[in-house]
Amino acid sequence: MVTPGSPVAPVPAPFNPQSVTLPAGSVLHRVFGNAREVTDFNPGIGKPTRFAFFGHPPVSVLYAAGDLKTAVCESMLHEIPYAGGVLFKADYEDRLSAGLRTDRDLRLASFKGEGLRALGVEPHEITTCEAAWYEDTVKWAQAAYDAGLDGCVWMSRRLNDGLAYVFFDRAEDAFSTDTSVPAGAYLNGPDLDWLIDFCAGINIDVEV
Repeated sequence: MVTPGSPVAPVPAPFNPQSVTLPAGSVLHRVFGNAREVTDFNPGIGKPTRFAFFGHPPVSVLYAAGDLKTAVCESMLHEIPYAGGVLFKADYEDRLSAGLRTDRDLRLASFKGEGLRALGVEPHEITTCEAAWYEDTVKWAQAAYDAGLDGCVWMSRRLNDGLAYVFFDRAEDAFSTDTSVPAGAYLNGPDLDWLIDFCAGINIDVEV
């Protein structure tokens, strides 16, 4: 069941999603807090997200993206609407970015393209609804977890030509730091300059 009035579709039973394989050696991007390492999974700390947290105790997750801009939009810019706004210093000063490499194949539930059509749902019913409905969207992640999958992939709501990923705790042994991706720190210097330029192009002012 879903919350009354929720735009989120109920998870079908049986749940038979299309799965895609993210091959070993794939390179992903992550933006994360400087108290963590790039490969650290979140054990259940912080406010709810689209696909976390579920389970008792909570299933640890790691969010990542197919490119740096999508990773930035899904993290630092997550609360800023398409119309634009301000990225405050407190929202980027402790942020780092780095590359992840998959050390083995990972099987993911596809919540995009043909994967959505195969489930009979539209993006606004899982991947583009507002945060108010995360209590219902997380049920889709739990269904993917219960089906034995390593995570989910979808088109980013915040940058809808980019791929977003969530990985479950059974994939904690599947990642290494990829040093081919330059590490970034956004408090000052060239990485802040890049962030300012990127945000300017999408109507966001960066507080410095």
